[in-house]
Amino acid sequence: MASQPTGLVPIIEKVVMPSVTRTWDQLALLYDGQYHNPDQVDEEIENMQSLVPELVDVEVIGQSYQGRNLTCLRITNELNTIQKAKTLVVAQHHGREQITVEMALRFALHLINNYGVDNAITEYVDSEEIYIIPTLNPDALEIVVNDGNHWLRKNLRPFDNDGDGLFSEDDVEDVNGDGAISDFLVYEKDYPTQVPGINSYDWEYWEGIDNDGDGLVNEDEVGLVDLNRNYPVFWGLNDPDLQNPITQVYCGSAPFSEPETQAFRDFALNHRFAMAYSLHSGINATYFPTDASEAWTEPVLYYGMATDYADILPDGFNEYLGYIGSENRLESGLSGAWEGWMYYERGTTVPITLELYHNASVDLPEAHVIISNNDTHIIREWKGIYGYFAPVEAGIDPLWADMTPAFEYLLEMTPRLDVTISSVSGGTSAGESLSFSTRTECLSPRLGSRESVSILDSSGTTLDSVIAVGGGQSLTGQATIELSEDLNSTGVSIFIGNNYTGFTEFMLSLGAPQKPLNPLLLGVVVGVAIIAIAVVVYLVKNH
Repeated sequence: MASQPTGLVPIIEKVVMPSVTRTWDQLALLYDGQYHNPDQVDEEIENMQSLVPELVDVEVIGQSYQGRNLTCLRITNELNTIQKAKTLVVAQHHGREQITVEMALRFALHLINNYGVDNAITEYVDSEEIYIIPTLNPDALEIVVNDGNHWLRKNLRPFDNDGDGLFSEDDVEDVNGDGAISDFLVYEKDYPTQVPGINSYDWEYWEGIDNDGDGLVNEDEVGLVDLNRNYPVFWGLNDPDLQNPITQVYCGSAPFSEPETQAFRDFALNHRFAMAYSLHSGINATYFPTDASEAWTEPVLYYGMATDYADILPDGFNEYLGYIGSENRLESGLSGAWEGWMYYERGTTVPITLELYHNASVDLPEAHVIISNNDTHIIREWKGIYGYFAPVEAGIDPLWADMTPAFEYLLEMTPRLDVTISSVSGGTSAGESLSFSTRTECLSPRLGSRESVSILDSSGTTLDSVIAVGGGQSLTGQATIELSEDLNSTGVSIFIGNNYTGFTEFMLSLGAPQKPLNPLLLGVVVGVAIIAIAVVVYLVKNH
């Protein structure tokens, strides 16, 4: 073993990457004030990446059933290539929830436009990798936006509902051209269990025509699998509708049977997320994962976060769930849903299904218009499907303004570590031990590192570890590592963190020991300081 230069000691310094120098103007969406179809979503992603490559990286994670790209944006400070804390937003499992696509695109734009302007956003982008999948169901998005079928929920794998050898040939249609596909609710006046009210109808049918001439209307709809029932955890359990292909919640032939969920699975297996959002609409709610008994898997944490949401989201947002006031709130866990798989299989502590829009006015009695009232039946017409899952286009930006705090909360909760090192001592040659004191602070107020914090060398080998740090905690500890190579003046890298928090790089090198200040020189400095203070006091008194 070669001897090290005499008189030099180990020193350690944190590697701090600078923020990106902003060179871009404020960006606007290419298709602002409207709902995007899949081609327009792709154009927006390409535009963001081409104009701000310093922050935006793009990855195609797979294809839909019809071969459209499933694309993920990663927004982060590209100068820093060390793994950072990761967070995720995935939108539009369900076709008719196209408002979630708009929220995802505006979230990306919010990060780009506020970087270098807003200190908090700049810090998040510098210290996190923010993944955004604007649509997981682009095939359905095409039909919802371009064809106006706002009933379409599932993916576009074809199915022969009526067994005539044809596929998806007789779907709902806007026959009268009024921009809405009506739902007709039929009430039998002499039905023995009839209870008055708009929700007690006996059967329903939809606007359409007999496309295949078999005497039936709308019997072979477009779409097959509910992508948010196609995940393995609790797959196909507790509800016979999940196994029925003609229902709106059909879970597929097997877990991950669909190319869309397969693509997401393969993507998620390459990442660790402490917190993530799946965006939905149709109600205002934050759904947390539950266990087999339908209780929250992390009741204390989730209750605390629910109280946070009560402060940052519009009044009454979670009233439907009744969270506030009950730490043991029970909510039915969805079979085969995204959040269950993310929690149980991917270790995501807080995977939230964020239901971000509901228009209560479409549920009012006056929204259900009586079009027939005879001796035997009452028929009501309902045109509210568009407003139920998505606002009119003028309402997109106001909704984003309401929801912005929830997206910034996601960034705040993502656990990042502020690590400092002091008191380094020990050997300088390969095989010798080196010790140093650490101070580890978790910048997320609620989510911690989950696992122990590791110290790695440049090859990824674990040299030592310190205990996990909780949300908002600051811990001190002592670490001892064995040097895998000789220290030198250029430096050897070590990395501190884990897959949830990301890593901080430190550089170990050789340097001269810090010399104590000469006592004689110290006396001179103190004397000069005393004289300077006396002069200032004299001037003040005699001004």
